[in-house]
Amino acid sequence: MNSPAPLKVLMLTSSYPRKDSDNSSVFLRYLATNLAKQGVNIHVLAPDHPLIKNTDLDPGVKNHWFQYLPKKWQRLAYGSGILPNLKRNKLLYLQVPFFLFSMFFYLFFMCKKIKPDVIHAHWIIPQGFIAVIVGRLLNIPVIATAHGGDAFSLNTGLLNRLKTFTLRHCQCWTSNTRATAETFDITHGIPRPIIIPMGVGIEHFQSGNAEKVLGSETRRIILFVGRLVEKKGVKYLIEAFSMLPKKIQDESVLWIIGDGDERKNLEQQALKSSLENIKFWGQVPNKQLPDFYAAASLFVAPSVIDSKGDTEGQGVILLEAMASKTPIIATAVGGIPEVITGDKTGLLVQQKNANALSTAIQFLFNNSKTAEAYGSRALQFLDKTYSWDSIAQQFISIFNDPSIKN
Repeated sequence: MNSPAPLKVLMLTSSYPRKDSDNSSVFLRYLATNLAKQGVNIHVLAPDHPLIKNTDLDPGVKNHWFQYLPKKWQRLAYGSGILPNLKRNKLLYLQVPFFLFSMFFYLFFMCKKIKPDVIHAHWIIPQGFIAVIVGRLLNIPVIATAHGGDAFSLNTGLLNRLKTFTLRHCQCWTSNTRATAETFDITHGIPRPIIIPMGVGIEHFQSGNAEKVLGSETRRIILFVGRLVEKKGVKYLIEAFSMLPKKIQDESVLWIIGDGDERKNLEQQALKSSLENIKFWGQVPNKQLPDFYAAASLFVAPSVIDSKGDTEGQGVILLEAMASKTPIIATAVGGIPEVITGDKTGLLVQQKNANALSTAIQFLFNNSKTAEAYGSRALQFLDKTYSWDSIAQQFISIFNDPSIKN
């Protein structure tokens, strides 16, 4: 008797690691590889970019890149993200129609060619909307996943109608947190979502070796990792660092890992504050991040609700710090309070409040046992909730649910 063919899933996204060291939406790479490990035939369709040289990144995952302009001109996706890129350079709006049409046609013809059992679209618009149109044309079920940027921003009348249409016509949708899900109005015929967070490679982030990055550094390290864009709130962290008592400041160093539109402004802010013990590392390959977490005394995520209403849907970077047992200070915005729970897995403060951040840093530096307890409890919580094996199994259960094929 012939065994059934493996489940075939086509993942559609506007961001995916372009090479092995790239961190762009790296959580989707982890999801894809863990689905592949559990027997799913996984294809990923993402935008092309000049950095992309090789077709496939991981065994069992087939990567496809849709080109929407001559390769050297493609600048809409990646970097700081589509919305920050558009904010920085209004001329990029000219690329949007080419981006959308190319995504549609590549998806349509790929579906005709590989005949997936399901399309899994990441972010409700534009990917979810385009996937629903293609799915209806070709009778392929669509699962859409909201990650945050598509929920907290993009809220004009037309875009809200597109989001409502998408969620009403996909077979099922998931959200990374309740906070993300609650931004959608389910009173307009939108079905309730299934909450499935993105996960973290726990063993990977437990493997850090601080000696690889410390060098001669003996001061306590306050660490930030993430894109340097408005919603990450790094300017408030720099201000908070400048407010620390001189003794604590002299005994500490602020390491900022990441890149983005705000980097120059943040470097100028540090310069104007005469802060010499701030180091901007730029992009660091994901494989090296565990070493930085291992070296850090404290991880700070000062996220805010930005001028467009966007904020953290989940804060995947927090999971990395939790896996490393690094004590965390974060702000109570978006889905972060679902990750940093109560006063158990980290310390939450008010957004856009440098004084509160500074006070929290002092508190954890002066109370090492409390900081250590945060790290230990965070790891226990993480192991129960955010392992990739479990998350991949939850998605596979949805993909195989007979109800989505009706």
